[in-house]
Amino acid sequence: MATINQINANRQNAKHSTGPKTQAGKDRTRFNAITHGLRAESVVIPGEDQSRFDQHLERLTNAWNPQDDMERDLVEQIAVNQWKLARLDRVEARLYADPEQDSAALVMAIHRMYLTQARLERSISSTIADLQRYRQEHAARVKENTHDSTAEFAGGLIWNSSLGATFDVLPQVKGLDGIWRDIPRELLGDFSKPDA
Repeated sequence: MATINQINANRQNAKHSTGPKTQAGKDRTRFNAITHGLRAESVVIPGEDQSRFDQHLERLTNAWNPQDDMERDLVEQIAVNQWKLARLDRVEARLYADPEQDSAALVMAIHRMYLTQARLERSISSTIADLQRYRQEHAARVKENTHDSTAEFAGGLIWNSSLGATFDVLPQVKGLDGIWRDIPRELLGDFSKPDA
């Protein structure tokens, strides 16, 4: 545990270290903490081509044809995870190409990469499932809230008992003018007119 004097000295030293001041310095140090790039703040890290990622995202967008912001976010998440999966393959190739790699360190690195690969693949599958489920639920909500504009007939219900109890909801037909009208009872056949 640090003493009070050490804590105070650390605080005084921290005031002198504030990081880069210029935009160029900030840009240079932006990726200092990245070792493999899988948790990068930016999807495209130095050494990768931003235009290739943009093309990849555009291909997925054209394939999925997102209809709203939620769908666009899910498609982008699929693109990012696929991009990271491809990055992981490149890192694995570099690991095997290094002849001075310690075998124990290589085994640990390969193990971590396979775990990360499995997580990314599950994330892609899960995001695709989320996108499909969202689309189905969205389509169901839209269908609930809209009436079928192509319908020309709406069924009804007529019930007449021998005890004299009558219940009826007359079927309707859509007229040429677009107005819904009850089908007259006389046209319905065997059902007698209820007593008033």
